[in-house]
This record gives sequence, C-alpha cells and structure tokens, in this order.
Amino acid sequence: MPRGPSAEPLGGPSGGRVLEVAALAARPRRVELKRFRVAFAASHPWIATPAPAARRVILGVGAAAGVLGVLTLAFGFSETVAEGGDDVVGQSAGIAAVGLLMLIGLVVLVWATVRTARRKETPLRHWRLARFAAENGLTYIPGPVPGVLTAWRERGLLTIARAVRARTPDGRLVEWADYELRQGNATSSSTQFGGWIAVALRRPLPHIVLRSTARGSRALSTAAVPDASQRLSLEGDFDRHFTLYCPRGYERDALYLFTPDVMARAIDAAGGWDIEIVDDRLLMVRSRDVVTTDARSWVEVVAAANAFAGKVQQWERWREERVDPVGDGGTGIEVAGVAPAGRRLRTSLSPATWVWLGITVVVLAAVVVAGLL
Repeated sequence: MPRGPSAEPLGGPSGGRVLEVAALAARPRRVELKRFRVAFAASHPWIATPAPAARRVILGVGAAAGVLGVLTLAFGFSETVAEGGDDVVGQSAGIAAVGLLMLIGLVVLVWATVRTARRKETPLRHWRLARFAAENGLTYIPGPVPGVLTAWRERGLLTIARAVRARTPDGRLVEWADYELRQGNATSSSTQFGGWIAVALRRPLPHIVLRSTARGSRALSTAAVPDASQRLSLEGDFDRHFTLYCPRGYERDALYLFTPDVMARAIDAAGGWDIEIVDDRLLMVRSRDVVTTDARSWVEVVAAANAFAGKVQQWERWREERVDPVGDGGTGIEVAGVAPAGRRLRTSLSPATWVWLGITVVVLAAVVVAGLL
C-alpha cells in the first residue's frame, strides 16, 4: 500500500509523520460498519437528507427524456426530408435548430448526471475517510454543507460535498475539499464541480490568479475569467505552464510573492492546478475531486500542498504600500489590509460564454427564418 510523502509544516498535518493511507482500502466487518453508520448519522444528521438522491433521480430522468427527445426530433427531421414539399427547407431548418439546442442541453445534462453520480456517498466511503482522517490527526466533514469562502460568494451558490481539515503545528488551517459552484438564476444555471486545497493566511494579500495551461475541462465553462489586461508575463518557461493575472499596479507585488523558486515548485508539483491568492486564503483548485479513497491521489494532493510549505510565511511579510499602517504607537503591532484596487481582479465573459451566445442567436434566427418560409 503506497504511503504519502513526509509531512512538512504546511501540507503535512501529521506533525512530521508519514501519511497513513491503509484505511482508504480497508474493509470493516459488517457489524463494525453498521455500528459506525448509526453513530456517524447521529453526529452528522444532515447526511440523511434526501436532496442528493432526489437530484440524481431528476437528472437521470431528465437525461433519459433528453435522449428520447433528440431521437424523436431526428426521426421527424428524416421524415420531413423524405416527404419533400415546398416548405421542406424551412421545416428542416427549424427542426435542426431546435434539435441542436436539445443536443447541447442533453450533453450538459448527461455530464452533470455522471458527475453527480460519482459523488454518491456510501457508509463504506464515510467509514474509510473518517478512519483515514482519525489515523492522521485530521477532521473529516461529510457534506453537503454550505460553503463559507467569502471570496467566492459573488460567483454563485457554493456547496461543500466533503472536506478533510487539519491544523498544522503552528496553528494554520489547511483544508482539502470537493465543491459544487452553481451559477446563474432560476431560469438558466450551470454547475461547476471541482476540488481544492485551501490554506489559511494570517493576513490578506492582493488577488492573484495562476491559471494552469494543463488543466482540462475548461472549454465549455461559462465561469468568468480574469480580464486579459491584467496578465503578467514571468521569466523563463513559466508562461508555458501558468498564466498569471494580478491587479493593475500590483506587478511588483506579484513578483515578490512568486519568486523563481516558488514558480519552480508550482511547475513541479502543482501542474494541472489553478492557484489563487484571494483575501486571506491560498487556494489550489482543479476540476477533479480531491477528497477520495484513492491513496495515490492523496499522495499527489499532499505533495501539492507541501510545494508551498514555508513560503506562506514569506508571503505574510508582504505589506501594502497603498494603505497607511495603523499602529498602536508603542507595541510595533500594525494592522494593514489591501487597497481596494488590489482586492479583486476584474473579470470578463469567458470564450465559452460568447460561443454559447453565438449558438443561441444562430439557432433562434434559424427558427424565425423557418417560420417565415
């Protein structure tokens, strides 16, 4: 059974011990699992909510209905073409336009169905994660629970599917979690699935985002992206691995935080992760789940967190030059935040959003033209 890397002050919550992962593949006796299930449900009553199961059923039924609808339209299209007639072009165009919209919706629905089904929790999974956490001095929090990341509230409704948390020897909070971020309104919405590593910082820092060029599953994402005018090119081949964005006027601050050794660590251990510093959090985000029963995955996510071990203390020495420190005049203690211009990056619509808008306009135009023919 593989073991994790030796723990470091940040990523290693076990205080210098090797990460124990045997529990992730262990099989308890039936009686032991039953006792655990009863006790776990009593201490975490929200896991018994029927909402996740109902959602999976609704998505499954919707996907099945979507398949039936697309097949029906395809049959109607072929029948229309075979029958011919004076208005065959208009009718075919209208059916094809509606079918395209239905097909796009079906693809999104099937993807959401599969992604949600993969997060179906079982007593055995809870038992393994809880035991893994206990053996490594961690805390396991099953979901679904509301997310409390302040910086992401404006992006949508955040829900934590499951989380594993740790306190480092110096009291710093580290969290590995899987999340869902629902964006949109009552008539149109999309859900972003992913996992993160969140590290608490002892002071707010400027908003900086490193988007990994190796991260997939972004082509169809309608999430807002940092405005291109805030992009900062760094030395070496770093730009081949990450695209860095920082607020205008904070370029020198970004270079202070992402020194060449930090960039090298990010390339070696955090490829495929988006890295975000926002308020008093360091976030490492990816589209795949983080909290799993896969031992190899835990070796990877702990190594990714360890890549920044010791560097956050250097970051916390950063001081905002645009805000006057407030001192007490005698103790040397100062309180300083981040100037308004550095707290949030400006964002713009993603390329995928423009693509979806273009497709919608074309389809609606085709339906209108078909109705006029």
